[in-house]
This record gives sequence, structure tokens and C-alpha cells, in this order.
Amino acid sequence: MDYTQLPRSQEDGLPIMKVGAWARKKYVRVWMYDHLFATGMKRKWDERVYVDLFAGPGLSRIRRTSDVLYGSPLLALTLPDRFDRYVFCEKNVPYLEALKARVAQLAPAVDARYVAGGADENVGEILGHIPAASPTHKVLTFVFVDPFSVDFRFETIRQLAKRFTDFLLVLALQMDAKRNLESYLKPSNDRIANFLDDPDWRPKWREAKRRGRSLTWFLATEYAGAMERLGFLRTPLERMYPVKSDNKRLPLYYLAFFSRNELGYTFWDEVLKYTGDPELDLRS
Repeated sequence: MDYTQLPRSQEDGLPIMKVGAWARKKYVRVWMYDHLFATGMKRKWDERVYVDLFAGPGLSRIRRTSDVLYGSPLLALTLPDRFDRYVFCEKNVPYLEALKARVAQLAPAVDARYVAGGADENVGEILGHIPAASPTHKVLTFVFVDPFSVDFRFETIRQLAKRFTDFLLVLALQMDAKRNLESYLKPSNDRIANFLDDPDWRPKWREAKRRGRSLTWFLATEYAGAMERLGFLRTPLERMYPVKSDNKRLPLYYLAFFSRNELGYTFWDEVLKYTGDPELDLRS
């Protein structure tokens, strides 16, 4: 399958999120993993649940073009073997209403649940939409986390990880953390502490910096360490996918996968080996 052929749409009068051209590379890999996961786990689990914590309106427009692409929620609905249930969380009310309308049009019979509000504040409601597992009913959940910043609490991951859960996260280490480091270093700012689940991260960062490590390396490594302490398998930086800008070729963020089972990494390794990249469409 050519995953670079991302599904496209037309203007429909509802809100659309604007994204940079590099988002195509993210969508290609997210869509590919959705496909491998949903199909590969179809006969191994009684119920497969897809959770999108920052779902958005469902459609994204590439800035400075007329190109409108499916966002992560709609991509997850285009699979040959759909998930058994979908849970979409979004705090922007117009975005959430637009997503509901688009899901109803694309997949009217799908079991979709919606959570209005931020993931950190509503993790209990999100968990309530994930069916309970039992010895005779196995439930596997895949959670996609795509925030624009590091303003996302690790505690939310900890709560969701109490279920049989795999995670694919966007770590906005360049887009947010590096740009705002001076602010985050202030003792009164707890954003990085909440993100890493570590109030003592500052002296660790100073030591890493002294040894010549970059902020990106430090934050990604610390986050992976926090996931490992929850029982997830080790994920070094080289096993994350860097999404770079199209002009300066600088890494903007990392796609990081976390699972407690090697089979999940078998799928993720296929994604990492995939060399296809969508051609830039710069039509105005």
C-alpha cells in the first residue's frame, strides 16, 4: 500500500485546522501504524479501541496551499479493519462539533465516543469509554497523543497505562520546549516537571548540558525513561521518528512509540523503515 496517497477532502464549511507541510510526513506514519496495528491485532484481541487525545476537527489544510487532508481521527476511520471503538477528545468546541459531523458522514455506523475538554482534566471520562477487560474478553487500546506543546501531564499517560495500552506520541521538543526553555527553567514554571513527571529535572538537564547533550536528547531520553518505569519497553532516541521542517530541515518534533509487547515494535519498526514521503503540493 502506498501510504503517501493520503486521503484528501474539500472545503465543507466547517472548521479546518491549519498545519505546516511537514505534517504530511507525520500523517503518513500515523496512518501506516494505524493500519498495521488494527489489522495485526484483529484476531488477537476481542476488542480494539482507538483513542485520540488531541483529535482536532478531522481535517487539516496545509498552509499556503488549498490542500485539505484527513487528520488523525478520519485517517483512523479509513482502515480496512476498523477499530471496534473510537474515543475522540478535543477541548476546542467548534473543532469537536466539526469532527462529529465529519465522522457521522464518513462512518455513520461506527462506535464513536466524544470527550469535550482537555485530556488532562478528563482522563477519567476517557477511561470510562474504554471497555473493561476480563479473563474472557481481551481489550487492547491504542492511544495517539498529538499536542502542540509539552503542556501535557505524564499523569494522564500513567492513568491510561493502567489498561492494556500502546501509545504513539508527538514529542514537541523543538516546537515548544526548546523555544521556551528560558521560561520553563524558572522555578515557578512546572510545565516540564509535569511533562516528565519529574520535579527535579533542572539539575539533571544542567548536567546533561555540561556533558554536551542537546535539550532534545535530554527530554526525549527522560520521557522514554519515565515510560520504561511504567513497564514499557525501552525506546531510545534512534527508535523515534524525527519530523523535520521542509525548508531548514530541522527536527520539529519526534514520533515516539511505546508498548509493553515486542509485537507493537515489530509494527513500529516497519514504519521506521518506510522511506516513502509525500510529494510537496504547493498549489495555491
